[in-house]
Amino acid sequence: MKKLLMVIFLLLTSVSPAATLKTPESAQIYNGKIYVSNIGNLPPSSKDGDGFIAVLNLDGSFNKILTKGLNAPKGITFANGKLFVTDIDRVLEIDPQTGKIEKVILIENSRFLNDITTDGKDLFVSDTQTNTIFKIPLSTLQPEILVKSPLLEGPNGLIFKGKTLLCVTWNTGKVLAIKDGKIEKLCKINGNLDGIVVTKKGNVLFSDFKNGIIYQLIGKTAVPVFKGLITPADIGYKNDILTIPQFYANSVKILKVKR
Repeated sequence: MKKLLMVIFLLLTSVSPAATLKTPESAQIYNGKIYVSNIGNLPPSSKDGDGFIAVLNLDGSFNKILTKGLNAPKGITFANGKLFVTDIDRVLEIDPQTGKIEKVILIENSRFLNDITTDGKDLFVSDTQTNTIFKIPLSTLQPEILVKSPLLEGPNGLIFKGKTLLCVTWNTGKVLAIKDGKIEKLCKINGNLDGIVVTKKGNVLFSDFKNGIIYQLIGKTAVPVFKGLITPADIGYKNDILTIPQFYANSVKILKVKR
């Protein structure tokens, strides 16, 4: 049976001053807090040491700066009680309480590591500029190539739906399904896709950075469900809360997913 269109209600808008957020890329919920990666000064590939991780409360208020001195941190995920964040050509393992960098995972031949997700066993990292998705087993933290193909067309956001890895493309506005080494196109829009999440009911939402829209994937059709955003980047989701970092607005929108 075809799923009903998801309705999203605005809970709160957190428009933070530049001292709190600066070029936020990813906003992910963990233990009742919102962890936000901040690139700092542009371009987003500069090793300038002004990137940081900020922590917000669920009402959008500022909590603390967790970790400073990063370069251009982007995707965030959590596994084994640790925060993992991409930072150009490396993945950092960080204590989510103290902010201490505990491990630095260098990824050879990477150029623009972007999003990161996990299936609970491994980490998966997109490299937008080399059309590569890396796998990092949590047991060894030794990176390997999962898939490298021009068909990835600038891979950005990653998320698992069951055993299928979903990927949105920056260059061509596609949602891709990756399983057993095969890449399938699910849909395409005229935009630059950034983040993707799967709700607890199995609905897929993804962000269009270029046009300021959150879409829902229904079958193989992209349906707009929230418009008027300013450069929505790597969205996050947990317990019916959708977090949307607005890259050029230095803010995070917090939405309630109703169904």
